[in-house]
Amino acid sequence: MLKIGIIGAGMMGSTHAAAYDGIPEVRIVGVADEQPETAAKLAGLYGANSYASMEALIEAEQPNVIDICLPNHLHKSHVIRAASGGMHVFCEKPIATSLEDAIGMDEACRSAGVTFMVGQALRFSPDYAMAKKLVEEGKLGKVGTVRMIREGAAPGWAEWFQDKSRSGGVLADLGIHDLDWLRWTFGEPQRVYAKIAGEGLPGEHAFVSIRTKSGIIAHLTASWALPDGFRSYLELAGTGGVLKLDSDDHKPIAVSLRGDGNPAALAESPLAASPYEAELRHFVDCVRTGSRPLVTGEDAAKSLALALAAVKSAETGEVVTFD
Repeated sequence: MLKIGIIGAGMMGSTHAAAYDGIPEVRIVGVADEQPETAAKLAGLYGANSYASMEALIEAEQPNVIDICLPNHLHKSHVIRAASGGMHVFCEKPIATSLEDAIGMDEACRSAGVTFMVGQALRFSPDYAMAKKLVEEGKLGKVGTVRMIREGAAPGWAEWFQDKSRSGGVLADLGIHDLDWLRWTFGEPQRVYAKIAGEGLPGEHAFVSIRTKSGIIAHLTASWALPDGFRSYLELAGTGGVLKLDSDDHKPIAVSLRGDGNPAALAESPLAASPYEAELRHFVDCVRTGSRPLVTGEDAAKSLALALAAVKSAETGEVVTFD
């Protein structure tokens, strides 16, 4: 039985706790948050103890795993502290707010010999995983273009989101979901160009154009400019057909293939499973078996590098090219 310590009792800490509750091989032993009442409330739901700091939790509970659900700029120090104590580490995305921090975190976990995984949940989202599978199976022919949208209202539950030095902004915090999926499915980027409107305001809105080394041309809209609600969208256009995945549509995935006589072929809905529970089950299995996580620190650092390159392009007005 793995003993889990959750650091951060906000929205993501609560999401992770609920996911762990469905995994029989683990037990939540402690929740730490600088707001004691918040930690106590979440810990009480799962029969765990609450603490004001990660240090206090580690000293009292001696957990096997530390799960970090803190503001993005705090990830590095907590990951390195946990790894130095021999604990396996799961960290919410983005891995960090700078590439230097991300590399340092990965190196620290490698040196300590602990399992380190970053929560790029889109890889465990059944609909996006199915889209990748259809690409790999050649069902769409040769894919040439990708269009992605991830947009919602500005996060209002925590003021740190609006501080780019702490959150990384809309691309590093929100758009990184799609940028990571793009890398996972089509390979590494060759060049990126971006524009950001409303930077530093609640309505930050980014447009990103990416060309991958495999020749794919992709476009991402990442936005905190909606008045309320949330929407995600994925469109893949290939020589054999088009795939569309729209969270506003009642049909999870609509696939229209050339020459199949069916202009609206619908893939079976795969949406029953929670991507958060799926990714944490995978992480737990990796800890127990010593196998390599699907999202390593190095992998997460590469996705962060793409997001930061897009930010740099928006700041300079120039195309950023990858070696």
